[in-house]
Amino acid sequence: MRAHVCALAALLLTQFATAAQAAPGKGCDSVVDPPAFTSEAELAQQTATIAGFGLRSTASPAHTAVVDWLEHQVRRLPGITTRSEPSRIRRWLPVTGDLAASGALSAGHRRIPIAGVVPYSEPALFASGHLVHLTEPVTAANARGKVVIVDFPDVDRGYLAEAALNDALIAAGKAGAAGLIFAFDLPREQVRGYYDPHTGTHYRVPAVFVGGEEAKRLKAMAGSRASLTVLAFTGEARTRTVVATLPGLSDERIVFDTNTDGNTWVQENGNAGMLALAKYFANQPRRCRPRTMEFVFATGHLHRSAEGTELYARKLDAEYDGGTVAFAFAIEHLGTREYVRVGDELRPTGLSEPMAWFAGSPVLAAAAQAAIDRHGIDRAFVLPGIDVPVPDRVPTRCSFGGLGTHFQSHLIPAMATVSGPWSLWAPSFGRDAIDFARMRAQLLAAGDAVLTLANVPRADIAGPHLAYRQARAAGTPTCSHELPPEQATH
Repeated sequence: MRAHVCALAALLLTQFATAAQAAPGKGCDSVVDPPAFTSEAELAQQTATIAGFGLRSTASPAHTAVVDWLEHQVRRLPGITTRSEPSRIRRWLPVTGDLAASGALSAGHRRIPIAGVVPYSEPALFASGHLVHLTEPVTAANARGKVVIVDFPDVDRGYLAEAALNDALIAAGKAGAAGLIFAFDLPREQVRGYYDPHTGTHYRVPAVFVGGEEAKRLKAMAGSRASLTVLAFTGEARTRTVVATLPGLSDERIVFDTNTDGNTWVQENGNAGMLALAKYFANQPRRCRPRTMEFVFATGHLHRSAEGTELYARKLDAEYDGGTVAFAFAIEHLGTREYVRVGDELRPTGLSEPMAWFAGSPVLAAAAQAAIDRHGIDRAFVLPGIDVPVPDRVPTRCSFGGLGTHFQSHLIPAMATVSGPWSLWAPSFGRDAIDFARMRAQLLAAGDAVLTLANVPRADIAGPHLAYRQARAAGTPTCSHELPPEQATH
C-alpha cells in the first residue's frame, strides 16, 4: 500500500510541477521556507500561553479568553479579517476551574481524594448511598440508590474509553444510582483533571474519577456508606467560532480547522499550529496564493452536541457545489510523545506518538505522503479513513478519527492530522507531552502539502468526491451527522 502511494506521489508531483510552471504565481515558494516559518521556541511559547489559561471548558471564562486571544493574534497578521459564528449551549462549568478541586468523596466516614469530577455529571452537594463495585452492566436492579464503582475501561489509549464512559453514565442515570465512581488503575496524580467524555451531554448522575490506590481502598469498603459532591454550574451561555480569512487570487477556499476548547497541552495545540500557518501564508505576496484561505478556530469540541466544526462543515457542504471550496485541512494534537502502561503507571517510551494523516482523495494522499517523506516524519501514516469501509455508502469511509471526520462525512475533500496519546485528556503531563521539533516538522509538512496543491485543479483534488456527491443526491446512503444529545434522558 505504501509503495503504491509513493509511486502515485511521484507521478502526481511531476504533474504538479508542470502545472505550477505555467500557472500564475511563478517565482513563489513551492515548499515552505523553514527560516521564514515560526520557530520551535515560538510554538512552545504560544502553546504554553494557551495551556496557561487553565481548563478551557466550552463557554467558560477561560475558553472565552483563549478565543479572544486567538482572534487578537490572527488579526495582527497582514491582510487577514475575522468574523464570528456565534452559538448557544447549555454549558457545564466547574466552580473552581479545577476538576480535582470541584468535588469531594467520602466512604466509611473517611475522605477519599479524587482525581476530578466527571465533566457534565450532575451537580450535587451530597449524593449518598452504599458502595457497590460492578463489573457487569449498570441496571436499576444492581445500582438504584447506590454509589457505584465502575472500572475505567482497559484500553490501549485513554481516548478509546469515551463510548464506554458515556454509556455507563447514561445507564447509571437511568438506573437511579446515587453516584458513580470511575476507578483508574493509574496513579491519581497522572490522571488528575482528566476530561472525558466530551459529548456535551448533561448526565443525570454525579460522578468522579479516582486513582488506582483510592480505587483499591474503595473496593475494599464495598457495602459501606459513601457520599460524593460535584460542584458545578449549568445554564445557557454563548460561545463562538472565529473565522479568519486571508484573500487569494480566487474565491476558491482552502479551509483550515481546529478547536479552541480543551484542558491539556495537547488537546487544542492545533491553534498554535494554525497561527504559524496563517503567519507564513499572510506574509507571502497575494499572487502566491491562488486560493483564498480560511482559518476556522472552532468552538464546541468539548461540547460535541454543538460541535463547531460540524456546524461549519454543514455550511461548506451547502456551498461546495458552487465551486468556492477546494478542500479542508483539520489540524490537531501535534508533536505528541508516546506514553504506555508499565505496571500500574504511564511512562514515556522515548518515541513519538503515532500520527495519522488522513486524506480523502488520491491527490491529497500523494501530497501528504510526499510532505511526510520530505521532512522525515517518523511513525506517520497516510490513511483513507479509520472505520471499516461500507461499499454501498458514500463515502465508503466516514471517520478521520477526529475533527476531519466532519468534512469527510459531508463529502468535502479533506486532509486531517491527528494523534491520540494518553496525554490528550490528562493535563498532568504538561509540556513534556509535546516534542516541539516534531510539531514544527509536522506543520512544515502541512504547509508543503498545501503549496504542492496550490495550482492543482479543484476537480483533481476532489477525486471521488464529485461522484460521491452525485450519488448522494440520487439517494445513496451517506454518513450520519447526528450529534450527541445535550441532555441525557431517563
